Amino acid sequence: MTDSDFGRVLLAVLDRGAQEEYSGYSKFDALESPLVHALSFNWWLARLLWTQVVMRAPVNIRPLLRVRKGVNPKGVALFARANLTTYEMQRDEEYATRARWLLDWLLTHDSRARGSYHGSCWGYHHAWQSPGFYAPEYFPNCVVTVFAAEALIHGYRLLGDARYLTAARSAADFIQRDLTVFFEDDRQKCIAYVPNIPRQFRVINNNALAGALLAKLGKLTGEISLTQQASKLIEFVVQNRTPYDAWYYTVEPGQTLITHDNYHTGGILDALLEYEQATGDTRHHTVYTRALAYYRDNLFLSSGAPKWMNDKTYPMDVHGAAQGILTFAFAGDLEFATRIANWTHRNLYKGDGNFAYQKLRWYTKRFTLMRWCNAWMARALSVLLQVGARQRIQ
Repeated sequence: MTDSDFGRVLLAVLDRGAQEEYSGYSKFDALESPLVHALSFNWWLARLLWTQVVMRAPVNIRPLLRVRKGVNPKGVALFARANLTTYEMQRDEEYATRARWLLDWLLTHDSRARGSYHGSCWGYHHAWQSPGFYAPEYFPNCVVTVFAAEALIHGYRLLGDARYLTAARSAADFIQRDLTVFFEDDRQKCIAYVPNIPRQFRVINNNALAGALLAKLGKLTGEISLTQQASKLIEFVVQNRTPYDAWYYTVEPGQTLITHDNYHTGGILDALLEYEQATGDTRHHTVYTRALAYYRDNLFLSSGAPKWMNDKTYPMDVHGAAQGILTFAFAGDLEFATRIANWTHRNLYKGDGNFAYQKLRWYTKRFTLMRWCNAWMARALSVLLQVGARQRIQ
């Protein structure tokens, strides 16, 4: 496919998101069903099992279970960045207007309205159950907060609205003051995924994302303390890689069934690169380069198809494809990023501004999850086109 072809798909996905007012189903939204809620009997294991059943079903059973559609704050952040990047490329005010609407939505859906937190923060619009904890709707977590703050920084840089930088900087206070510190010394730091819950896993990508955000904010505001905290978080991530430069989801690998999965690995790589670009600290560049090679060799097929994990090919997930496009585009490997995009278009694009969820060995899950499928692919295609345009200029 040509850039023009990808551009048409991107605009169709952005239009679809706007038409649907960014509302849709999410991967872990089973507890939005009143039936599932009743049948879970307020028992964590039942909630977890129902969440897994709905998530893994070969067809979308959410309508049958009366799962309510909703607007996912992480999806809003991804769509905001895709619209901002499209505006950067085309200078069409329609995309700036959409981006402002999305960023203002984030400002008005800050989770501080639902709890006592020290800074701006965001969580999923639905309740969800993980093996480690239960989170009610809009309960803030580090990852969604980082994505929202990154979108706000992007909006501030491009649109010049100081409110966006103020909210993004406030998110640093949530990360530093509301999330439990599991470990800290003069070189490393590990923080929790969510606030106020004692039993949590030490999630590696969580610290990578937080480190990259604090580094960007430190550069923007000139606060050395933010850069210092970012360095500790990134050092923790680097020190918890395997001897072959990969990462498990948690520090203790046996806590989850995840080995080296696709999209979390890509997110860590992006965070390492963004930290380096924000700070000029190149100490970890060799690790980044080796880990990028591991990512390409072990989490993608030669066709560009995304593997589920290093030891499991299926399901080939649209989020893994989008993450691969982003990671290799950011790394300057536009050829491989485009190969992934071509595979995704052939196998998962439905032709109506929607992407399908997953491809398995014998069938494809053709339904769309707004944040997981469309928001991620909008973000990925916008970056692919922008990086390609910049490379041609150079």
